[in-house]
Amino acid sequence: MKIKLVTFAPHPNFGTCLQSYALNRVLREMGHDVEFIHNDREVPDRRTLLGHIKYNVKELIKLFVPQNILKSRREKKANIEAKKKKVVTQSKTVLHTMPKEPDILKLPNDYFRWALSKTSWYRKRYIRKKRERSLQWRKVVKFTYEDGNYNMRRLYATPDYDSVVREADLFITGSDQIWNPFCGGFNPMMFLEFAEDKKRVAYSSSISQPSFPDCIKERVKKDLKKFQHIAVREQKSVALIDELTGRDDVKLVVDPTYLLSANNWQEFGEKADLEFDVPEKYIFCYFVGAYRRDVYEQMVKEVKAYTGINEVITLECYNRDLNYGDGRLYKDAGPYEWVYLLNHASYICMDSFHATVFALKFHKDFVHAMKNEDTEIGSQNTRMYDIFQRYGLLNKIYTGSSDEWQKPIDYTKVDAIMEEEIKDSMNYLKYEVEN
Repeated sequence: MKIKLVTFAPHPNFGTCLQSYALNRVLREMGHDVEFIHNDREVPDRRTLLGHIKYNVKELIKLFVPQNILKSRREKKANIEAKKKKVVTQSKTVLHTMPKEPDILKLPNDYFRWALSKTSWYRKRYIRKKRERSLQWRKVVKFTYEDGNYNMRRLYATPDYDSVVREADLFITGSDQIWNPFCGGFNPMMFLEFAEDKKRVAYSSSISQPSFPDCIKERVKKDLKKFQHIAVREQKSVALIDELTGRDDVKLVVDPTYLLSANNWQEFGEKADLEFDVPEKYIFCYFVGAYRRDVYEQMVKEVKAYTGINEVITLECYNRDLNYGDGRLYKDAGPYEWVYLLNHASYICMDSFHATVFALKFHKDFVHAMKNEDTEIGSQNTRMYDIFQRYGLLNKIYTGSSDEWQKPIDYTKVDAIMEEEIKDSMNYLKYEVEN
């Protein structure tokens, strides 16, 4: 069967990378012909003809400008934005507010770059510019385009969408927060609005919100009613979609990263190419967020005191200078290095959903800090409460006022629950693909 997989394209948020890798691999191992399709996030400046022309001229120029100049411009722009948002890099206090309503995106329809994409020159140059951004990006590019992990296709304009619709037997929206309107905006690509009358299913798609904003509620309802089968990642999302659409068949399943065994992931991590000698014992830190970094720092200090381990490795995925516990800041990791360091860690500190999944897969002891305040608009905490509740591990959430997180994990209980979830989820994935 020819399957078109739709989710976030790989980038240095490695949980995002590996959920798509896992689902793509599982579907391939089932014998299907899987193509990963993705597009460029719509930019507001391109909503007028003049803005569209200016944008494409800038993008074309970027293909020829040396990377050090582009990096300098990005850093200058980031500094300006940081000042606007009152985000003071060296301060422990960071002011952060989420928008009350999400961005509403469109399907990009860029005929200029669509024409360029038909040339081998442009395709090679596009990959080359990604590689030149940093060592971390070179590793992401290798993982995505050179190691045979994906069959990737980028969609630029209407002819591309028409082509994949003609070819497809089935569209699958994959996992991660693709249906969270506060995670990059409401994206019609992720709701398959272009798929016409082709069969569409969702596997472990995540909303991570208690409700959809009123401004998109009816549109989401219309989109989701067209799905033959829907499986989501959080229990609250099941109830939310049932109530919104009137369906009673929405299924709860695990994230695709669960579907590969711990041995599969350990073998994956052995492909790592690390630039330093890894200590025998170390605390591994992986924080996607930055707005609660004072909480993260305090948590790491407490873990150092509790474990007696002084070596700390902080893996950074967004090229920020955010280091914790007076340890090593590692900004050059790719997906293989991320898995390797998780697997060999003595203790893990994190705010990441997927780092939590891998900690559980590898039977690690850990403590988790919430990335958002519970009351924050756009807070992604529901997904974390969901996973910790399922395994009876709510004590692993760091509060700063209790040492309950120090209690060891009984992995015999966790494994029993997880094995049943994986079996049930694999069976449902096969069912929704075949029926």
